Amino acid sequence: MTFRDRSPLDGGDGNACVLAIRDIVSRWPADYPSLPKVDANDDQLADQLREGDILLPGRGSSYPARLFRGAPLPVFTSGQIFAIRPHQGVQSSYLCWYLNRPDIQAGITQLLAGSAIQALNKSSLLRIEVALPPLERQQYIAELQALAEQRSRLRQELEQLDHAEIEHACEALLAPRGLHG
Repeated sequence: MTFRDRSPLDGGDGNACVLAIRDIVSRWPADYPSLPKVDANDDQLADQLREGDILLPGRGSSYPARLFRGAPLPVFTSGQIFAIRPHQGVQSSYLCWYLNRPDIQAGITQLLAGSAIQALNKSSLLRIEVALPPLERQQYIAELQALAEQRSRLRQELEQLDHAEIEHACEALLAPRGLHG
């Protein structure tokens, strides 16, 4: 199920949801409950995204590769989004990491076409050379990257807890003195 011209209107109780470029470029993973819902028949459901697919915007100002890890409902894409399904011998999380490397992202920027609206086309995407070490090494790199992402998430959660603790302490200091106007 492809929505190329525009995102479908939210059908409310559809059996599938739709990702747009903005969902891939902004916060990831996507907030699946807030995505538009559509009704997909059995033939269309066969073309849904699969766990391990890599999503890459085909236009815009940013081209992050995102690893699709599954969702509560079947998911389809809307707009110019490449869904890359790695073949056997290529670790999905490794390929996603590789495509997000600064040198590869700079190379993608060099491949963009169009004067007003920059876009990445399929033939340019296929020209990106990917270094493929042995599968064991790909796995090791993917695990290191997953640990780095986990560490980053934990630091962010700790920062939020620190902020909440300070806010609570400030409110507690303000409350007993009756300083609430």
